[in-house]
Amino acid sequence: MIPLIPKSDLRLALGVLLSLGVATHADGAEPPSVADLPPALREAVTSLHPAAAVLRADEILVERCGAEHRRDQVVRADFNGDGRADYALLLRIGEPKAVAGEALKSASVWAVVFLARRDGRYRPFILSKSDEVMIPSRQVIALRPSRRVHSGGHPERSLTLTQPAIASILCEGTEKIYYWVSRGQTFREFLTKE
Repeated sequence: MIPLIPKSDLRLALGVLLSLGVATHADGAEPPSVADLPPALREAVTSLHPAAAVLRADEILVERCGAEHRRDQVVRADFNGDGRADYALLLRIGEPKAVAGEALKSASVWAVVFLARRDGRYRPFILSKSDEVMIPSRQVIALRPSRRVHSGGHPERSLTLTQPAIASILCEGTEKIYYWVSRGQTFREFLTKE
């Protein structure tokens, strides 16, 4: 006979797995892509900047970032704890332009969180703006589960994430976590790798 496990123990086990990063998506599916974006979110992106487009998998420098980051730069989670699916996007603003005298191209890149509202629309929060980012890009975003994180430059400093957060990563370089602060109704930045 197989013993029954109480629901509270199952929830605890799932919470532990999620906090350890074993499962990064609640439904176990692949990370979302540009094709998965709801129409209201597409409209919010265009309203933010008419020339904005999600940085796609083929615009990521796989040699520096690794295969795990070579995907459309879309992250989905409930970042502010209201029970609705929010999105973080890494947006390229306009078409990449040739850099003088080089074979490389560059573009402005914005990291933006779109919080889902009750009316089905999205509220944008610009986390960062970077000008002249080389394309293919070494800048990517990733989901960070609720857990304790430590500062890269000061290991004695730590932060406990109560909701999922967004990591802005410069491959083979720095990493910042952007996390929701309920009191100020905004996102704050925490350096995790220098």
